[in-house]
Amino acid sequence: MVHKKKILKGLNHAQYEHPFDQKALNALENTPGLKVVGNFFTKHTIERFYTVMCTGSNIKVTRENYPKVHEYLKYACQILDVVEPDLYVQWGYDINACTIGSDHPIIILNSGLIDLCDDDEIMFIVGHELGHVKSNHMLYHMMAQAINGIIDAIPGGSIVAAPVQYALFYWSRMSEFTADRAGLLCCQDRDAAIRAFMKMGGLPIKEYGNMHYQTFIQQATQFKQLDYDGLNKIVKLISIAEQSHPWTVMRAAELLNWINSGNYSSIIPQKLNTSKSVVDKLSLNW
Repeated sequence: MVHKKKILKGLNHAQYEHPFDQKALNALENTPGLKVVGNFFTKHTIERFYTVMCTGSNIKVTRENYPKVHEYLKYACQILDVVEPDLYVQWGYDINACTIGSDHPIIILNSGLIDLCDDDEIMFIVGHELGHVKSNHMLYHMMAQAINGIIDAIPGGSIVAAPVQYALFYWSRMSEFTADRAGLLCCQDRDAAIRAFMKMGGLPIKEYGNMHYQTFIQQATQFKQLDYDGLNKIVKLISIAEQSHPWTVMRAAELLNWINSGNYSSIIPQKLNTSKSVVDKLSLNW
C-alpha cells in the first residue's frame, strides 16, 4: 500500500534541478552540429517510429485493466503536478523503466519492476520518469537514444554528429540526477530510494530481507576516493563516456548529498521517512 504523500501543487522543476544538469544542457545547446542533428530527428519523425514500436509491442495500462499499476502513475502525477502520460508495461525482469516521446510522452515499466519492488520503490522510479517529462528532457533524450542511427544516416555523420553524441550522452547522465530528485519528491521516503538503487545495482532476490544500507553507502564513499588517483579518474571518464546513465552507486550518493544539503526539506518541510540503518551524514562531491 502506498503511504500518504504530500501533494506538491504548483511544483516547478527549477526548484529541484541538479546544477550539473543545467550546466551540461547549456554546453549541449552550444555544441556545433546540434541543429543539424535535431532537424534530421524531426524531419524523419524518429520519435514516431519509437512510439509505434513501443505501443505495438507492449501492454497499455489503464484504470480499467490494471488499476493497481495505473494507480502508481495517477498518484505520482498528482504529487509532482504533471499531466498524466500513457503508461505501458513490457516484458523484462530487470528493474528498469524508460520514457519515450517529447510531444506525447509514454512511460514504460518492466514487468520485473512491478514484481520485485514495493509500492514506495515503484513510486520512486515512476517519479524519476515523470521528472524527465516535467523538466522537458525528452527531445534530447530521444536524440541520445537514436544518435547512433543518425550518425549512420547522415552523409559524413560521424564527423558532424560526434561532438553532439558526446554532449548528448554527458547531458543525459547529468539529467538523471535531476530525475532522481523528482523520484524522491514523489516517494518521499529516503529508504525506498536507497532500496531501489540497491536492487537496481544487483542485489539478489534472496537478500531482499537482508539489506545493508551502511555498506552500500560506504561503497559510494570508497568509489569517490578512487579519484585521488588521477589514472582512476581517467578510467572512470572513459568507461562511462558513451553511457546514458551515471553509475547506480554514484546516483545514490548524489541523492543523499541533496538530502543532507537541506534542499529537499525546503520543498517538503517535514521529517523524511528514514531508517536508522541509513547513514545520516554523507557529504560527497562528484
